[in-house]
Amino acid sequence: MYIRRFILFFCLIISLIAPLILFANELIVKGGISIHEISEKQFYRDLSHDGVKLATYNHNNKYYLLYGIPYHSQIGRTSLQIKDDLEYFDIKFDIKKKDFKTQYIQVAKKYITPDKNDFERIKKERLKKLKAKSFWYENNIDLNFVLPVKGVLTGEFGTRRFYNNKEGRFHNGIDIAAKKGTLISAPSAGKVILTGDYYYNGKFVYLDHGKGLKSIFIHLDKILVKHGQLIKKGDFIGKVGSTGVSTGPHLHWSVTLNNAYINPLILTDKALIRHFSLER
Repeated sequence: MYIRRFILFFCLIISLIAPLILFANELIVKGGISIHEISEKQFYRDLSHDGVKLATYNHNNKYYLLYGIPYHSQIGRTSLQIKDDLEYFDIKFDIKKKDFKTQYIQVAKKYITPDKNDFERIKKERLKKLKAKSFWYENNIDLNFVLPVKGVLTGEFGTRRFYNNKEGRFHNGIDIAAKKGTLISAPSAGKVILTGDYYYNGKFVYLDHGKGLKSIFIHLDKILVKHGQLIKKGDFIGKVGSTGVSTGPHLHWSVTLNNAYINPLILTDKALIRHFSLER
């Protein structure tokens, strides 16, 4: 009788712990997020790695460091030295293997080999994006993201992409196909740090959610917000289009954390929320 009760109790404990382990593991991949508990004092200090400031998060009076895992990271054991205002400390984690798909796309030749004038334009636009990328918005992050638009997922994060049979950079976000003019909502609150109509991106909105967590929405038909504007979750920020390097109406949405591209679906499928909800 007592043995049966013990077995049932043990199974119950395992059933509660196992999801936490699963959700933690599904985060620690290329383009994922590694979560590390820190002290309250560390939470209120500036934490950085290799000169890049890192995000911190407060949940139920427990404090965490959030590290976006770069796509080109090595699989296996990783150790990072973290600097705060007063000292250094190390965080360690194991990056799990994840397989990514391959995709072949045909685009206009001018996007593969830009002419001299276009190349100068691209350089200027890149500098503006780099400046926005370094912007730091001291805002508490709302990690409970929602999808910015309803549609069909046509491009996954991390895909190896070949443009006109020539390999380009990995796909650093997700593509959601929708009708031209479909309204796009902010997936979480933030501040508009850049907008424009660029050679590759077309019309876009760059949104800072706080503490180095940023979203960029590209190929828009219309921009509905202005630089410096504060945005609430669910506010309309633009309309789906096909501007820039695009083969049809869709939204490309990329997310960066500590300047590393991460998979946006980690934020919308509630993996992080589940992780923190199961933490004790």
